[in-house]
Amino acid sequence: MSVLSNVLKIFSLCLVLGMIIYAYLEFQQRMIYHPKPYGQSYQKQLSRVIPIEYETDQGNQTAYFYKGQSSIPSKKLWVLFSGNSSLAMDWFDRLLDNYSDIHSAFLMIDYPGYGRCEGKASPNRIRKSADKALETLYERYTGLNMKSESQLNVLGHSLGAAIALEFASRHPCKRVVLLAPFTSLEDMAKRVVGFPMSYALSHRLDNHDRLLELSQQSPQPIIFLIHGNNDAVVPIEMGKQLAESFPGMVRFIALPLMDHRTVITRGRKTIFQAMDGHRADQ
Repeated sequence: MSVLSNVLKIFSLCLVLGMIIYAYLEFQQRMIYHPKPYGQSYQKQLSRVIPIEYETDQGNQTAYFYKGQSSIPSKKLWVLFSGNSSLAMDWFDRLLDNYSDIHSAFLMIDYPGYGRCEGKASPNRIRKSADKALETLYERYTGLNMKSESQLNVLGHSLGAAIALEFASRHPCKRVVLLAPFTSLEDMAKRVVGFPMSYALSHRLDNHDRLLELSQQSPQPIIFLIHGNNDAVVPIEMGKQLAESFPGMVRFIALPLMDHRTVITRGRKTIFQAMDGHRADQ
């Protein structure tokens, strides 16, 4: 009986520990990602794009291709990554409705679990989905030589800035525009949950390490880092730290009186200048 009793105690302990670990992993998931579906309010935006449908290990995924004011093949293809509580279609009223470059087209990515995408988000799952979205787009328009004729660029906001850097480390990009990036997801966890829980983080995104990788590429991409002075979500000190670590590669622009969200809407002119190839810091 004593042996059986000890086995049951060990089993019970393992079960409790497993439940604690599962609960903490779910807590991380809900803290980092805030997925939502497309409602009726997005019908106008969805009517303007071409769905790019594909599958990953998370199930059916849908990204969106927007021709903009260009004819296919475009001279520039921008891949856009949103923040953790936004959808791909949010780029229209925040940015694209005011962008008039006739040479640009856009691939807008939703993360697993967001919009019409199945599954749950994680850095690795987002990475796989983004790569598959680009591959599917190129295959769909293979006759137009989009892959060989379009200059690839990437833009991301907040969490999307980290995903954008991950993307650029795997796909040679001419231009990278980062809006309100954090130094690393671990640093953000330290701010939100503190020690020691931050060290148990299972989702890893490190913008410093990705910038280091890009600094070793030849040719290096042109990188703009744009941050609002009043950002209370991702402090501007994080953006400054990243830029100061790579002064020859990263062009840092601080926008006065702008916060984590308005860095996109009120900072449009600066963002457009960075996208178009102008010196946005002058």
